[in-house]
Amino acid sequence: MKQYSKRIAAIHWLTLILFIAALYLGHELDEAEGFTAKVALYPYHFLIGDLILILTLIRTYFMRKYGKPAPLEGGKPIANKVATGLQHLLYVLLIALPVSGMVMINTTGLMEAVKANDPSKMPDLEKFMVHEVHAAIVAIIVLTIALHVAAALFHQFILKDNIIRRIALKRFED
Repeated sequence: MKQYSKRIAAIHWLTLILFIAALYLGHELDEAEGFTAKVALYPYHFLIGDLILILTLIRTYFMRKYGKPAPLEGGKPIANKVATGLQHLLYVLLIALPVSGMVMINTTGLMEAVKANDPSKMPDLEKFMVHEVHAAIVAIIVLTIALHVAAALFHQFILKDNIIRRIALKRFED
C-alpha cells in the first residue's frame, strides 16, 4: 500500500478542518463578553469536539483494520520512529482533548448554566484545573500539528519524495 485509503484521507482532512474550527471557537469563547455570546458558541464548540473524537476513533479503527502505508524507502529508521511516535501522540491528543472538554462541561457546572440559560450559574472556568489541562492539550496539539506539517513540507519540497501523495484524496498510480 502506497497511499492511505480515500476513507482515511478524507477523515484526516476533515479532522484538520474541524480542529481549526474548534480552535477558532475556543478562542472566540475566551474573548466573548457576556453570557449570551458564550452560550451561543458553546453548543458548536461541543459538537465539533465530539465529531473530532468520533472521527479519530473511526480513523484509528480503519488504520488498524486495513493498515497504512509502509515507511518510506530509504528513510532513516530513527526518523521513521519519530514520525510514527508523532502520529500516535497526535491521535492520543485528539482523543484526550474532547474527553477533557467533556469532563470540564460535566464537572464545573458549565452544562447546567448552558442548559438553564442562566448567567448566575456560569462557572469561572479559570478556577478549574480541568480548564488548564484542556488548554495545555490544545497548545501541545498545535505544536504537534506544526511539527507534522513542517515534516511533511520538508519531505515534499526538500527531499522531494512526494510524501503528501500518501494522504491525498486523489488516487495516484505508481
